[in-house]
Amino acid sequence: MFSCFKSLAAAFALGGMLFSSPAAAAEKPVELAFMGCYVEEHPAVTSVWKPFFKAAEEAFAGQIAFRYFAENMLYSNQAEDAQGISDGRAAFGCIRPAVHPDSYRLLGVINVPGLVPNAVVGSLVLEDIIAKFPAVRAELPKNSTHFTSWTSAAYQIGTVVPVHTLAELKGMKIIVWDAVSHALVRELGAEPVRVSPADSYWTFKRGLADGILCPLPPLRAYRLTEMVKHHLLLDAMVQGFVEEVNLKQWDAMPKDMKAWFRSEGGSRMSLALGRVLENGVKADRAAMEAAGHAFCTVAEADRPAFKSALDTVTGRWKEHCKDLDPKLVDAVLSYARERAAYHSAAFEAGKYER
Repeated sequence: MFSCFKSLAAAFALGGMLFSSPAAAAEKPVELAFMGCYVEEHPAVTSVWKPFFKAAEEAFAGQIAFRYFAENMLYSNQAEDAQGISDGRAAFGCIRPAVHPDSYRLLGVINVPGLVPNAVVGSLVLEDIIAKFPAVRAELPKNSTHFTSWTSAAYQIGTVVPVHTLAELKGMKIIVWDAVSHALVRELGAEPVRVSPADSYWTFKRGLADGILCPLPPLRAYRLTEMVKHHLLLDAMVQGFVEEVNLKQWDAMPKDMKAWFRSEGGSRMSLALGRVLENGVKADRAAMEAAGHAFCTVAEADRPAFKSALDTVTGRWKEHCKDLDPKLVDAVLSYARERAAYHSAAFEAGKYER
């Protein structure tokens, strides 16, 4: 499989002639590998990216064709995400700052617990941050240009047995997918179990976990709802995703194609992805409730302890950035909070509804 992408990268190195030559276009479209972090059945893929692929292929008929890859399908593990974009194995590739916090320290602000309430607000805030700060963009993979970004829905804790209080959570083995979740689960008194999303199912099946910290939709996408039937609604945080384009392949595109991608990406796609993810939360919760799942919120008596745990993880983010310019770190956090307040108010007012 990798040889075909080496050939693709080499083909792009020839420049825009691939797109400008009618004869070349008529022979075979250039295949663009799009790595998107989600399984192919995920609503983000079916409702946003596949229609985007179709529209692009129709707009530039015969010149390009997209091929979608879920996480770990184009390269072997998450550690290769950035390199896979830089070396051209992915024409469009996704990175998750929370998985590699040492590489994306400023970007990690979007993972600050309690910053944003949902995927719509989070997606727009993350895109604003990337657009605002050159230092944030400098953290993105080498040899890439920015396409769009978004966030997950809010993280909740799902468990095999009922959990109503933080005391009941203490000591439980909770699956986490990234470093930020790991830190938060530990602060809540539980024991984090770090695995990939795809490995979560068998971790439960083997009795190695009592619960999981993640948004609601992945529970269905990864077939976890047969085991996880109790949900403590924390709205703890969101996780960021950034989609970058390999620079050599981008530079090979004609101007009209670049302009089209720019118009379809950015905040426009951020909002589309955020909407899909929030709609997924509503639909999945309704389906889970119909199947007998139980939902509860944090008990009033636990709210101070929960807030303390969130504040501790926020402090750890700032500590993680301690060798960066303190004024820059404060400016990024302040701007993130400002944009979160703005987009939250707009969301509540119905501005982002279709």
